[in-house]
Order: sequence, then C-alpha cells, then structure tokens
Amino acid sequence: MEHKKPLWAKKIPPHKIKKLYEQDAKGIYDDELVDDVGSSLYARVDSMLMVTSSNLGKAMCIHCRTIIPHNYQRTFLLECSKCGWSMPFGEFNDSYKGQTLHGYGALSELKEFAEKYPSAKTYADKMFLIDWLIHTFHGNLHERPSRPTATNVIEGSNADVANLIFTLAYGEGSTAAAEELDKWLDKHSRSIHRYIDPTTGKNICE
Repeated sequence: MEHKKPLWAKKIPPHKIKKLYEQDAKGIYDDELVDDVGSSLYARVDSMLMVTSSNLGKAMCIHCRTIIPHNYQRTFLLECSKCGWSMPFGEFNDSYKGQTLHGYGALSELKEFAEKYPSAKTYADKMFLIDWLIHTFHGNLHERPSRPTATNVIEGSNADVANLIFTLAYGEGSTAAAEELDKWLDKHSRSIHRYIDPTTGKNICE
C-alpha cells in the first residue's frame, strides 16, 4: 500500500442538481437521482473533511482513516501505524491542490452533513440535507460570510454556481424549502461573492 495516491471525489455536475430540483418541484420524487446526487455530495464532503484535517496538521490514512499528525514539511513521511500505508506529505499535499477541497470555513456544516446523510432513509430526508448543504456558506453564521459551500461541491465557476442556486426550481410538490433561497440570497449579498449577480451569473462590477 506504500505510496498509493488518494483519489478525491469530484464535484457534482450542475445538470444533475437542476434536474433533481425540477422534478422535485413537480412532485416527481426520483429515488435513483436523489441517491446519485446525495451519495456524490457525501463523497465530496468526505474528501473535503480529509483535506481540511490535513491542512490543520492531521492527515488521515486513505485506507483506514487513522490520524497521522505531521509538521507540514514536504519530506515528512505520513506513515499509518495500523495498515502500513505511507506517502511523503509533499506528495499527499500536491494530490489535492487546485481542487477546492479546503473546507475550514464550513467545517461544522460539512461534519453535520457527513454525520446525518448515512442515516437519511427517505427521499424527503435526503432532499432536505442536499438542499441544506448547498445553501450553506463558509462562515455561515458570520456577519460577512466568505463563499457559498456550493462552489466546493458543484462544477462550474463561482458565477455559474450562483446562477444555478438562484434558478433552482421550487413548486407545490417541492420537498425542499423555497425560503432557503431567500436566506442564501441575503448571505450572498454580504459575502465575498456579492459582486456576482446571481440572476444573470455576471459580474456586476464590469
């Protein structure tokens, strides 16, 4: 198992999110699609938690999740005392660069989703958690939130993701709560992405 590189979960394609909400708004509760989106989000959140832990000085073995404290030196050998997996910290760190997997600002929300999603059995329970997660922010309770958590878990530019969230469908059949959009818009207007007009997905400073 030595030097086996981690495979980090990818972001979710926006068309899957859009279709899920469109069907939900019509009262079409697609168990297969909600499982696909929910399990993909769960995997992505799990990767974010592992990366964030590493960034805080505690890497996790990619096989058995044993915590491996490190000193941030590239030559430091991450070595699992339980299963024998090992990799230099520099290589481990490089494996997630540029993948927007750091979730420190939304750590409590990511942990809550990771704890609750495996216990969600019904379509409604899964949809509620999906909807809740993509409407959270880094610094969710701060006066000045940082950025939408959705930008970490959904493919696309910041503008694309903002526009997607704004245009998600809600209707009489929705199990998701439409008022979450109002809360999201309020936080968006105070966040570092406030220069993005979510109705158009364009930079309003241009």
